[in-house]
Amino acid sequence: MLPIDSSLSPEVNDGSDLETHISAAVVAIERALVSAGLPGVLIGITDRIRLRHVIVHGYADLKAGVPLSESSRLAIGSISKSFTAIALLQLAAEGRVDLHAPITRYLPGLAPSPPFEAITAHHLITHTSGLPNYLVHTSSSRYVIAALRDFVPNYVPGAHWWYSNTGYQLLGYLLEEVEGLTYPAIIRRRILCPLGMSSTSAVIDDAQRSRMTTSYTRWPYGGAYFEAPWFEYAAGDGSLVSTVPDMCAYARLILNRGAGPSGPLLSESAFLTLTTPVLENYAYGLFVRHASGTTSISHGGSIAGFHSLLEMRMENDLGLVILSSSAMDVDLRKWITDTVAAAYAGSHFPIATAQLNTLKYKAQDYAGVYLSASGNENAPSRTLEFTAANEHLSLKEGNDHRPLLRMGRDCFRLTDGDSDQLPFFFGRAGNSIDATVVEVSHGAQWYVTKAFPVEAKISAPSPDYRAYVGHFENQGPEGPVARVFVRNGQLWVSLSEEEKPTVLEPIVDGLFRLGEEAHSPERVQFDTLMDGYALRMTLSGVPLYRKETP
Repeated sequence: MLPIDSSLSPEVNDGSDLETHISAAVVAIERALVSAGLPGVLIGITDRIRLRHVIVHGYADLKAGVPLSESSRLAIGSISKSFTAIALLQLAAEGRVDLHAPITRYLPGLAPSPPFEAITAHHLITHTSGLPNYLVHTSSSRYVIAALRDFVPNYVPGAHWWYSNTGYQLLGYLLEEVEGLTYPAIIRRRILCPLGMSSTSAVIDDAQRSRMTTSYTRWPYGGAYFEAPWFEYAAGDGSLVSTVPDMCAYARLILNRGAGPSGPLLSESAFLTLTTPVLENYAYGLFVRHASGTTSISHGGSIAGFHSLLEMRMENDLGLVILSSSAMDVDLRKWITDTVAAAYAGSHFPIATAQLNTLKYKAQDYAGVYLSASGNENAPSRTLEFTAANEHLSLKEGNDHRPLLRMGRDCFRLTDGDSDQLPFFFGRAGNSIDATVVEVSHGAQWYVTKAFPVEAKISAPSPDYRAYVGHFENQGPEGPVARVFVRNGQLWVSLSEEEKPTVLEPIVDGLFRLGEEAHSPERVQFDTLMDGYALRMTLSGVPLYRKETP
């Protein structure tokens, strides 16, 4: 984290009025956004009565130099889930849907049922169904119903929380079955029109593309922004496109406990259902957290490069909307919400910190000698040595220093084309990004420094794991991309450049559970061995294929 100049967080005069407080917060936020260097960000501030301010930063199209405006349209991703939940609550109030009946009553194509009690709409809405998160190859397609026919949850529905976009896709199709309309038409009639959200649509398609802001992904090696892949989407988990003024109108619906400008969209009992957490602070399409006498109702979203946040501070009568055309640092986003909340409370702003360049790293953190630690006493000892100079990391081989490029969080690769192209995944002694680097993995090989905790047990990996190590990719616009490696006797996978890798827990030969949680429904299967290497990796039903030559 890099500190922003303290002048960006001026103290609020306790005697000033709310408009002055908000103006001071706006100035601080605008300067922070300039420092962060994001392509385009829109921020809306509202109370339960009216839109109070919109912050406009950056461009709708970097290449063409087209600036953003208040009316720019961006995809909101998973904030769409609460729209789906509200439509279902309305149908339940009309007696047309039983949220606690088996989902197969409305989607019989999901039969046969799992061996536990039946999954219900309530389980799907609250992410307690036990279904996997996201089947990228069937997303926004009714084929997902067929794809789930043979899926067997590994726990009783309602017992655990596991975020599932798949579940909300099914809920969108449930809405269509009951209403006899398309999902976009249902959301428009039931929510968008009553709230006056005339610039919002519940579908991302080619007809909408020319009316939307361009979204961006950051190239991990150099930091430049390039256009994110485009794809159409029309499912109940994340297909809405909106503007800041429209989303502030939606925030006012929550602040007013389900009441719109022309009357209630939800009864008080339905609103309580919408905002009562079930597990892990998750209610009906919204996170609801109570702390220090305040209630925060929120949800984030991301799709095709777009990122968003909707947050309501109920006691403060504050609604905040952030729409971004690229990924935004989590700490910067939190600082923005806390700064606006402080303005409403008439208190001092939090100290402004932001990760101004997520690609920056301290090369010296990784420099040093790493000794092979296979867990096999008879294995030959090998070493890797990394050097740092002028904030660049290199692999030392004899008198040669081969430069490395950063691929993501604690991950680097050689670029000369003569190596095996497997990344170097470094590991730290703790969860903090500032913790000491103590290990590195390179394919099936694992190495540690002298700082590796002496109490940590060193385990030998299964010899079968060598067949699974490598780079696997699905060529669709959403990926995914997986890089598999060995760390301390276990198989690990990296599915995101900026997120920590995830352990693969073995179930049977070639089949693994993704993640440490015993209730995780995500499965990884390796198959199609040729010359001793698996050519395919299947992630919860999604096929990925080996890219490198072993």
